Amino acid sequence: MIRRLSYVGAGVVILVIAMVALVGLFVLRQPGPLGQGTTTNLHLETVAAVSDAVEWPRPNDPHPDWVAYLPTTQFHVPANSTINVQIDQEDGASGLRNPFWGKVFGTEGGNMHVKYFDDQGNPQEGDMTTIDPTMAAHTFAIPQLGVFVPLLGVSDNAAPGTMNVITFSFKTKGPGIYRWQCFVPCAAGTVFGNGGPMSTLGYMGGELIVS
Repeated sequence: MIRRLSYVGAGVVILVIAMVALVGLFVLRQPGPLGQGTTTNLHLETVAAVSDAVEWPRPNDPHPDWVAYLPTTQFHVPANSTINVQIDQEDGASGLRNPFWGKVFGTEGGNMHVKYFDDQGNPQEGDMTTIDPTMAAHTFAIPQLGVFVPLLGVSDNAAPGTMNVITFSFKTKGPGIYRWQCFVPCAAGTVFGNGGPMSTLGYMGGELIVS
C-alpha cells in the first residue's frame, strides 16, 4: 500500500511539474500582434495610359488615356507585417513640384533598389536613397505610415518597352484603412494636374486595408 501511494504521489508531482512547465512556456512564448513576422508581396505596374498596359491590361476601362497604377490600387495586407513591393515603372519623368519628395522615407533600410537604363541605354542597378526630383515619374506614398518612395522616370532615350524596376519594403501598423497616393501632379488637362486620375481610386491613389 505504501509503495502504491508513493507511486501515486510521484505521478502527481510529475503532473504538477509538467503543468507548471507548460504554463511557463505559454507565458514566455506569447504570440505577437496579428501578422507579426509575416511578409506580403505586392507587384504593381505604372503606365502613362491605361491603354498602354503591358502586364495588366484593362480593355474595358472607362478612361483608357488616364495614367494609372495596375492591376489595382486597393491592397489587403496583414497588420504588423513586412510588405515587399515591386513596381515596374514604365512612364517618363514628370518632375516633383517639391524637391523634398525626391528622398526615400519609411522603407526598411531607408532606401529602394532600382534597375534602370541610363541615357546611353546602359543597364544600371543599385540602392538609392534619393533621386533627382526632376526625374520622378510618380511616387508611392502612405502618409499615415511615413512611407514615401519616388519612382525614377524612364529615360527619354530608352528603347520602347523599357521599364525601371523599383523594389522596397515597409512595415504595416495596426488594423485600419490607410490612404496611399502619388504626389506627382500628372493629370494632364486638369487644374494644377491634380484632377482626373489623381483624385480617383483605381488610378493614382488607393487604399491599404490592414487587418
